[in-house]
Amino acid sequence: MLAHLRESITTRYQQLALATGVASFTLSDATREVAERAVAGEIAFHFNGSRYISVGRSNIDWSGSHYHHQEWVAQLHRFFQLSSLAIAHRETGDTRYADAARDYISDWIDAHAPSDEWRINPFDNTLNLSIRTQEWVLTLPDFMRSSAYDDQLLQRMLDSVTVQFHYLLHHLSPIGNWRIAQADSLLQCGLVLADLPASADWRQAGVRILNDAFARQVMRDGVHLEFTPSYHVWMTEVFTRYWRLARAQPELGLSLSAARIAEMHEYCAAFTEPQGQPVPLHDSAFTREKLALDRVNGALDKRTAFRRDAGLPEALPPTAKFFPDAGQVFLREDWTKDADYLAFDASNWGGAHCHLSRNGLHVAAAGIPLLVDPGYLSYEASDPMMAHGKSTRAHNTMNLNGWNQSTANPTGTRHLTAPGYEFAISRYQGGYWPGSYAWWFSEGLRGGIFAEHLRALLWVRGKYALVFDYLLAYPSARDEALFWESNWQLVDGSLEVDPARGRAVIRQDGAGLLLAFPLRPDNHSLTVHRGETAPSRGWLPGTGDAYLPAPQLSLSAPYRGPVRQLTVLAPFRGSAVPQYDITATVRPEDNLTILNVNREDGSHDLLLFGSNYAQAIGQYGELETDATLLHLCYSSTGQITGGLALDGRYLLPEVEGVETCSS
Repeated sequence: MLAHLRESITTRYQQLALATGVASFTLSDATREVAERAVAGEIAFHFNGSRYISVGRSNIDWSGSHYHHQEWVAQLHRFFQLSSLAIAHRETGDTRYADAARDYISDWIDAHAPSDEWRINPFDNTLNLSIRTQEWVLTLPDFMRSSAYDDQLLQRMLDSVTVQFHYLLHHLSPIGNWRIAQADSLLQCGLVLADLPASADWRQAGVRILNDAFARQVMRDGVHLEFTPSYHVWMTEVFTRYWRLARAQPELGLSLSAARIAEMHEYCAAFTEPQGQPVPLHDSAFTREKLALDRVNGALDKRTAFRRDAGLPEALPPTAKFFPDAGQVFLREDWTKDADYLAFDASNWGGAHCHLSRNGLHVAAAGIPLLVDPGYLSYEASDPMMAHGKSTRAHNTMNLNGWNQSTANPTGTRHLTAPGYEFAISRYQGGYWPGSYAWWFSEGLRGGIFAEHLRALLWVRGKYALVFDYLLAYPSARDEALFWESNWQLVDGSLEVDPARGRAVIRQDGAGLLLAFPLRPDNHSLTVHRGETAPSRGWLPGTGDAYLPAPQLSLSAPYRGPVRQLTVLAPFRGSAVPQYDITATVRPEDNLTILNVNREDGSHDLLLFGSNYAQAIGQYGELETDATLLHLCYSSTGQITGGLALDGRYLLPEVEGVETCSS
């Protein structure tokens, strides 16, 4: 029986790998190190880098007391070391690697013996179960030639997988990446172990859940409902594999739309920064590392490969892309590695992996992230940095009193594009609340204040981005004094600040960003916070347990009514900072915002912005328009050379070269 099963496992695994396009990995230096450390009883813990934790190969403490971190105990139970051990064994034939794999699995089974009443331990969970069973089963073909994987071990593994899946089928997650991981494990293991009687139930459940999850969790714009780039990459890989499997084995009944998966790849390409790293929105990782990979970390190559297989056009995606279900806009200069790049985060709420970061911005100049979303700092809820990383204050947006946004979705989020211009706008209307947010608001939402924050972004390609903010609170006489705050988290580079002029310059790796605040509240202060605690301010992810102090530029003032702020973000290359003379005013009779950007050669730009983007501009000097935003470029002789009129039908006098655009 087991001899036949061994042959069947190898054959069926090869069939699965061929159908899904999964390639075999080679023995890299990094893989060899993981394998050698595992032989020595040390398991890699991957979180903000990698470190190794000594656990031994027998009598392992599966509660994970070796290291206090939620992800450590999770990774301990996921058996990631098996993949490296399997590759090392396959490439070298060294039995030490198979012996180590056997010891880890045997010790886990000893501590979690199969029985009719088998239950998962409190320090384990069904996501770990799903990953663990895949690691056990999908590495079998590389280990079964070794005497370490004798019939006794194989039978114990099969018995354990069977009871684990029996438990899983009765404790499936209703939504999220856990549900998809559970289906992935049931189906893959059910295909490789197809000769086991219970495997038919696993396959049937896996197909049913995957079809359901694809229909419910992949939004119309192709974004996985957690709206988090790092988790979306995982989900894209899973559904791409099963789309290929569905073509090879249609009898399984998988129903996955090629068009929708193509949109998943569009999102992967859009959120990948020029240097190759995913933009760190929500629980994604911020890194300053330039990835030594071509074509933005393979996102475009994976997109091209899928589109070729699906018979879709392979041309490059647009350089501006709005994902309306996610509420995210990604803009890039071009598809080169030294392009300017902007991300506008008006995310809808996608659950516990989301951050309280509505209307946040992330900007790379010449491919180098300079105005940054910090991404996650920690998954360990007892670490105050977890709540800080998710907080509104940690992000490039506004708040009241340093408090957090709620989980309310923004409204009116949209993106418009015209030659030379990109425009994005969103309104958050969920108030600000004291208390921290980790996996949820454990202290509840009370004692806050209702407020709304409108942010509009105009990117004038090749020049600068203009950011208009309007924040309105609704305090009562009983409310304590409020203060308003606008934060700009910068990379750990060279920072120069000129508070008198309301300007700052951040530089790193030959790229720079000018931040100018020509319109800001009276009696404001402009301060820099770096590596502070109580409260936490100015942090980025570091390596291991360390967090990296990085400057956060903050404007704040007592709240005395509606706040209007206008910001100019001008990326540049080299040492020469753009020499702009920037002035801004608000016309008192109708709150029209007026911005002038003057250059040394005598040319200048004019921006007119209707009050809160809610009314037409009307008359301004000799100009008249019903647009809500007007941007005009003037030559040194005073001639209009181009411009944009947004959400309007006319501009008088009529000027050739001024684009009109509306949704």
